Amino acid sequence: MPTPHTRHWHRSSVFGPGPRRPLDREQRARFRYLLTAHRRARRISPLTEIVGNALVRRLGVTGQCDPAHDTIAADAGCCARTVRRALTALKALGLVVWQCRLVRTGWRVAQTSNSYVLAIGATPPSITPNRPFPTAGQSGRETLQSVFKPMPPASATEIAAAQSALADRRRAIEARLGK
Repeated sequence: MPTPHTRHWHRSSVFGPGPRRPLDREQRARFRYLLTAHRRARRISPLTEIVGNALVRRLGVTGQCDPAHDTIAADAGCCARTVRRALTALKALGLVVWQCRLVRTGWRVAQTSNSYVLAIGATPPSITPNRPFPTAGQSGRETLQSVFKPMPPASATEIAAAQSALADRRRAIEARLGK
């Protein structure tokens, strides 16, 4: 019976350069837009958005993106532990996927870095309305619980009241401008 390996990072690791996915200018802009949209929806923190943008800046023309956590931390102006938490949050949203890169030195194997792939797909189905969004908490404790609650549809009287308020506001602005 095989025993579990003591070094868990060997399971999904790869020797060599790792996966590559080049992104053109529009795809990079879409990734940055998704980061901003998730931050505005309070699914990620502003610092997580900065870490995501640092990954975009480190992405090469060939799709190579394998900076160390310390390098990303220096780019984002935070510590390496914050980078790990931010990457976990981005992975939970389906924006970043990574694979450990290994190198063999004699009879030993050591991890060199991670190879990151920036995904610009849609939001994964694990994030549904009325459920808390995944956050990067410390020691398994959640630090921010943000819940998306859809608004009920407006009634006809509410719509009419809003339209009359807008018309009043328009008349007030036109009177101030002298039209």
